[in-house]
Amino acid sequence: MAAEAGVDGVVHVFMDRPHTAEIVDSIAEAGMFVVPCLCLDASMMGITGNTLADDPRVARRLDDKWEKTLRSSYNRYPQGRLDDVLETVRALATAGVDLLAGTDASMAETFFGGLAHGASLHHELQYLVQAGLTPVQALRAATATTARRFGLGDRGRIAEGLRADLLLVDGDPTTNIGDTLDIRAVWRRGSRLVS
Repeated sequence: MAAEAGVDGVVHVFMDRPHTAEIVDSIAEAGMFVVPCLCLDASMMGITGNTLADDPRVARRLDDKWEKTLRSSYNRYPQGRLDDVLETVRALATAGVDLLAGTDASMAETFFGGLAHGASLHHELQYLVQAGLTPVQALRAATATTARRFGLGDRGRIAEGLRADLLLVDGDPTTNIGDTLDIRAVWRRGSRLVS
């Protein structure tokens, strides 16, 4: 219905059944973007963010309330199959649909569990790679592709004259997406932030 209505994009992929070629083709032909929110779907299925919370690169940045939230889950649709959702994302990517990275993180309450602002975006990138995107495609889903789809021409890429929002990491996230968590420094609008 959204594709027929001419919307630009949708947030969340369905998790109650596997995708069909018809729905993927409709989205692709409409030129829509999709923000899958895979870490939210995982949480809806009862999958916690424990692995992410256990990562020392994340743990040192979470206060107690966010840690408890990340370690819980929504658990409203335990009958869902994460593999079906990942296959849907893989099919959308194969069809050339622009995928954008987003988490739908809300607030630090356990009933909104499995998600934490900032940290869950790294988790979303990992899920996108698990779904079949290359690390470079996942990074673009969080930067250049999102900026382009939202008409934000002043960001999303590293180029002279653009807004200098930068994340410097140790390692190479273009080959290992987990390296996005090895944060060395952050710049916002050209100013280095103190961590």
